[in-house]
Amino acid sequence: MTEHVETRRMVRTLEAAGDVTVERALVGALRARDVRVQMGAAGPVLASGGVSLERAGCGPVMTKGDVTITQGGCGPVLAAGSVSITQGGTQSVLAGQARLGRGSFVGLVASPRVTIEDGARVLMNTRQAAAFGAVAGAIVGLAMLLRGRR
Repeated sequence: MTEHVETRRMVRTLEAAGDVTVERALVGALRARDVRVQMGAAGPVLASGGVSLERAGCGPVMTKGDVTITQGGCGPVLAAGSVSITQGGTQSVLAGQARLGRGSFVGLVASPRVTIEDGARVLMNTRQAAAFGAVAGAIVGLAMLLRGRR
C-alpha cells in the first residue's frame, strides 16, 4: 500500500506500513517502509526501507536502507545501507557506504567506504570524526568530574 501526500498539505505525523510519497507538502514526522519526498519537507524520518529526497529537505533520517539526496538536504543521516548525495548536503552521515557527488556538502562522514567526487566537500572524514569524538568525550568527562567535586 502506498500513501501519497499531495500539494499544499500540512500533516503533523504520517505513519504507514507501506511506502510514502510526499510531493509539495510539509510533514512534521514521517515513518514508513520506503519514503520519497519531492519538492517538499519533513521533520524526522524513520524508514525500514529506502529514503529519497529530490529538491526537498527533512530533519534527521534513520533507515535500514539506502538514502539518495538530489538537490536537497537534511539533518544527520544514519543508514545501514549507502548514502548518495548530488548537489545537496547534510549535517553528518553514518552509513555503510557514502558517495558525495558534484556540488554536495557534508559536515562529518563516518563510513568504511567514502567516495568523494570533484566539487564535493567534507568538513570531517571518518578518522577526523573519531578524533573529534574522543576529544569531546574527554572534555565532557573532565567537566563532569570537576563538577562532581564541588
